[in-house]
Amino acid sequence: MDNIMRFIEQIGLRNLIFIGIGLVVIVMLLLFYRGMRLRKYRKLIVDVENRMNGIKSLPLQYRLGRVHSISKNMPEVVELYEEYAKEFERISDYQKNELGVLVNEVDEQLFYGKLRKISTKMKELENMLKVYEDDSQALLEKIEKITEIENIQRIEIIRVKEKYRQLIDHYETIRFKVEDFVKGIKNIFNNLDDSFVKLEDMMNNQRFEDAKTLTQDIDKKVDWLTERLQELPDYIAIVRQYIPKKIHHLDALLQDMSHGEFALDQLHVSDRYQAIQSTLETTTQHIQQLQLENVGEVLQKLVDDIDALMKDLEVEKQSYEVFKNKWEDAYTKITQIYDQYKQALIDQNRIENLYLINEDYVDIQEKYKDFDQILRTSYELEEEMNAGNFSYLQMIDKVEKVKNDALSHQDDLDAFFAFRDHLYLQEQRAIDELENINIVLLEIKSEIKNKHLPMINESYKDYIQDSYDKAAQIQAYRMHRPVELSELSKRVDSARDIIYKLYDNVHNLIVTAEMVEEAIVFGNRYRSSFLEVNTELTKAEVLFRNGEYTKALSTAVDIIEKIKPGSYENLIQKTSKKS
Repeated sequence: MDNIMRFIEQIGLRNLIFIGIGLVVIVMLLLFYRGMRLRKYRKLIVDVENRMNGIKSLPLQYRLGRVHSISKNMPEVVELYEEYAKEFERISDYQKNELGVLVNEVDEQLFYGKLRKISTKMKELENMLKVYEDDSQALLEKIEKITEIENIQRIEIIRVKEKYRQLIDHYETIRFKVEDFVKGIKNIFNNLDDSFVKLEDMMNNQRFEDAKTLTQDIDKKVDWLTERLQELPDYIAIVRQYIPKKIHHLDALLQDMSHGEFALDQLHVSDRYQAIQSTLETTTQHIQQLQLENVGEVLQKLVDDIDALMKDLEVEKQSYEVFKNKWEDAYTKITQIYDQYKQALIDQNRIENLYLINEDYVDIQEKYKDFDQILRTSYELEEEMNAGNFSYLQMIDKVEKVKNDALSHQDDLDAFFAFRDHLYLQEQRAIDELENINIVLLEIKSEIKNKHLPMINESYKDYIQDSYDKAAQIQAYRMHRPVELSELSKRVDSARDIIYKLYDNVHNLIVTAEMVEEAIVFGNRYRSSFLEVNTELTKAEVLFRNGEYTKALSTAVDIIEKIKPGSYENLIQKTSKKS
C-alpha cells in the first residue's frame, strides 16, 4: 500500500487520473472497433449466404430434367445429359461439403463474436463462392443450349401460327369470291389445321427435330397459299367476268362481219379464236387448282390476243374506204412518177448529146430498171385485187408499200431534173453573156462614133474587131456538140472581162476628152486677158487633136487653176452630172 502511495505521489494524482481516462478511452475505442468489424463481417456473411442461395436457386435441376426428356427422342443428347448430370452432382457436393460447411463455420464464429482469422476465411469464402457461381453458370449455359431447342422451336411455331392467323383473316375477306370457284381450298385449310395439331403433339413428346421439319413445311405452305390468295381474286374476276365480256363483244363483231365480203381467213380468225378459247379453258383449270405460276403473264397475253383480234377485225371493217382512197392515191403517184421517168429518159439522152459531162449524176436508165420492178409489183397487186379474195387491212399495207417504194424514186428524179436544169441554166448564162458582150461592143462603137473622136476610133478599132472575133469563136465553140460547159463558161467569163475592161478604157478616154473640151471652153474667156493662158490652151488643143487627152487635160487644168483656183473641182462636178 505504501508502495502504491509512493508511486502515486511520484506520478502525481492528476497525471494518474489522465492516464486512467486515456486507458478507458482506448478500451472503449477497441471495443467499438471490434464491434464495427463484427458487424461488417456479419453483413458480409449474410451477403455470401444470399449469393449462395441465389446460385442454388438457378433452375439447374429443372433444366437438367428437361434435357433428360429431350434425350429420349434425341440420341445425340444422351451423352451430354450424363455429362451434365455428373457436373451438377459435383457442384452440389461442392456446395454442401465445402462451401456450405465454411459458411456455417464463419457464421458460428461470428455468432460467438470471434474474429480470429476471420478476414482470411472471408477471402477464402469469396473465392469458393466465385468458383461455385462460375461453375453453376457455365453448366446452366451448356444446358440451355439444349433446352433452347424447344424455346426456339416454340417461337418459330408461334411465328408460323401468327402468319396462318393473318392468312385466315385475309381469306375471310375474300371467301365469297374464291370458295365456290376453287373447290379444293377448304381441304387445304383443313390439312393445315391438322398439321398444327400434329405439330403440337410432337412438341409435347419432345420430338423437336420432327417438329422443326413439319414447321418448315407448314411455313412454306402458308407462304404458298398467302401468295396465291393475294392474286387469286383478281385472276378469278378476269376469267369469270372481264375476258368473257370481251369474248362476247368479239362474237358480236364476228357475227356482224360474217355477212360482209371480208376475207376473214386472211386474218386467220378461226385459228386465233380457237386458241383464245383453249387458253382461257386451260388457264381457268390452273386457277381452280391454284397453279398460278405465270398465270398473270398468260392472262395478259390472252387479253392482248383478244384485243389484237378485235382491233384487226375493226380495222378490217373500217379499211374498205381507206383502201379505195389509198389505192387511187398510189395509182396516181405511180403514174406521175412513170411519166416523169419517160421525160427523164428523153432528157438524159438529150443532155448527153448536148454536153460533155464530167461529174456524177443520177443514172435514170439504171433507176428506171428498179422502178420497172415496182410497176410489175403494182400490176400483180391489181390482179390480186381483181381476184377478190384478200383482206383490206393487209391490202392497205401492200398498197402503202408499193406507193412508198415508188415515192422513194422521187428524190432521184428531182435530183436528175435539178442537174438537167443546172446544165441548161449554165449554157443559158453563157448565151446571155455573149449577147451582153455584143451589146457592150455596139455601145462602144456607138459612143466613139457619136463623140466624133477619130483618134479613139483608130486606136480601138483593132481591139473592137478582135472582141467581135473572140465572141464569134465562143459562139462557134458552143455550137459544136457535145460542148464542155465548164470550158464554155471559162471562155465567156474571160471575154466578158476583156470587153468590160475595153469599155471602161474607152469610156474613160471619152470622159477625159469631154473634160478637155470643157476646160478649153472655160479657159477661152481668159485668153484675151492673159497671154500665158492663150499659149497653154493652144498646147492643150494640139494635144487634144493628137489624141493625148490626159496631157491636154492636165495642161488646160493647170493654167486655169493658176488663174482661178477651184475651177477644176467645178469642172469635175459638171462632168459627173453629165455622166
